Amino acid sequence: MKMDVPRLIIGKKQHHVYQKDIFDLVDDIEVDLAYCDPPYGSSNELMPPSRVRYASYYHIWKTICLNDKPKLVGVANRREDVGDTISSSVFEEFRKNNEGQYIIIEAIEKLIKNTPAKYVVLSYNNNGRATFEAINDILKNLKKKISIFEMDYKKNVMATITRTTSGWINDTNGENKEYLFLIDKNGGTEIMPEIKIEKIDIRNLALVNQRKLAF
Repeated sequence: MKMDVPRLIIGKKQHHVYQKDIFDLVDDIEVDLAYCDPPYGSSNELMPPSRVRYASYYHIWKTICLNDKPKLVGVANRREDVGDTISSSVFEEFRKNNEGQYIIIEAIEKLIKNTPAKYVVLSYNNNGRATFEAINDILKNLKKKISIFEMDYKKNVMATITRTTSGWINDTNGENKEYLFLIDKNGGTEIMPEIKIEKIDIRNLALVNQRKLAF
């Protein structure tokens, strides 16, 4: 395997990189804007949990970084620690709590409330384990100013891989949308917060911004 050095943009500003549990990290930092992009999991009950976990697709990189020799399982020779019965992240948790609510919804609510930032941007997918309605309820309970941006995205890449995975996607998932939830945590309390949804074309925005970059 050959690994090329990526193109780096060197700047004068300082950057900090952390590798730790997010709920431990929020106790050590304070920022103006926090962008949260947790794993989505899947609302597709037919799909094995491991098929929508980052670890299942990046297991080779994990092995390279750890330089270990894990036990391999399955036809794809994945690491044993990415099996269907293991949740490496609470945001990929597929089980429910005692009240019948998905554990991931509790995690998202905790993340937004505990993040020490003036503004929090949460990125999520409409086919994720936490539904749009569930996230909307969390945001309403915060009683803060909320803005929601909706973007159309192409379907999961697995829909084009095999007949098996295509069936999982096409039989249970309709449109694929990405949402950006912008929460003004620094603002005042709103008894009945007005939540607006604005639809944007991310491809056109990306093209315009790319033209502005001087490389």
